[in-house]
Amino acid sequence: MSEREPEHLPDDLVRLAWTLHRALRQRQTTPTGESTRPLAQVEVLRLIESRPGISVRDIATALRMQPNNVSTLVTRLTRDGFIDRRPSPHDRRFVELHPTGKMITAGGEVNESLSKAITEALRQLPPGAGQRIGAALPDLWELARTLAPAS
Repeated sequence: MSEREPEHLPDDLVRLAWTLHRALRQRQTTPTGESTRPLAQVEVLRLIESRPGISVRDIATALRMQPNNVSTLVTRLTRDGFIDRRPSPHDRRFVELHPTGKMITAGGEVNESLSKAITEALRQLPPGAGQRIGAALPDLWELARTLAPAS
């Protein structure tokens, strides 16, 4: 980032986040034997991966989607073998969503392709850039936690 006035930082971060998101979506590979999934499905899968046992309602809240839309996505992803629906051990009226082995394998392939792309991109940056980016990560994670809606 160039030396800009501090008041431009929010705008710069928004543009950077969207640009990184778009670049990563373009660089990721599709898992072996799978077709490209719509972004909404990917977001549901990522959330279940990071929070196994999450409910449809909690996904809807986290992604700011309607529960019926999430339910439709979950039905599709369950049918495709990526999600396992299990009754909650605390209250059998509720269903918990868990990643299947297929989802873990596919997610690993996608993560590996993205990691390789980022590693190569970091090698192309000027000396010290990777260290500066790494040093900024704790603050960026804290910013992300601060921006996240309370659940």
